[in-house]
Amino acid sequence: MERPYSGYAELIGYQLVDKEKDFARLKLLIEPRHLNRMEVPHGGVLATLIDTATGFAVALAGGPDRIIKAVTLSMNVQFMGQGKVGETLVVEGHRIGGGKTVAFAKAEVRNEAGAILARGDAVYRFLEKWS
Repeated sequence: MERPYSGYAELIGYQLVDKEKDFARLKLLIEPRHLNRMEVPHGGVLATLIDTATGFAVALAGGPDRIIKAVTLSMNVQFMGQGKVGETLVVEGHRIGGGKTVAFAKAEVRNEAGAILARGDAVYRFLEKWS
C-alpha cells in the first residue's frame, strides 16, 4: 500500500491502494478520530476521500507512473449512508472526461458490505501541460 505524503494525508490516515490511468482506489479504517458528535464518520472525512480519489484519478491521466499536477476547481458531494468505527471504507475515483486544461471526475465511498456512503463529482484544472 502507498500513501503519498502530505500532512493532511497523515492526519486523516487514508492509503492509496491501487492506481491506474484515470483511476485511483483509497482505503481508510474508520477510527474514533474520524467521528462527528453523532459518532458517525464526519462528512468532511468522506468529502476528503472523494476529493483525494478524484484528484489522484485526474493526476494519473498520463498513466500510473506519472503524476500531473492539478487543483480542485469545484466539488459536489451527496451523503447517502453512515459508517462505523472499525469498518474499512473504500473509495474509487475515475477521471471521466475533460481536455488538456480541465478534467472531470467522479467517486463513490463504500463500506465493507458495498453500500454507498457518499458519492461526488469534481472538476480540476491541470497545472502543467501533458499529452
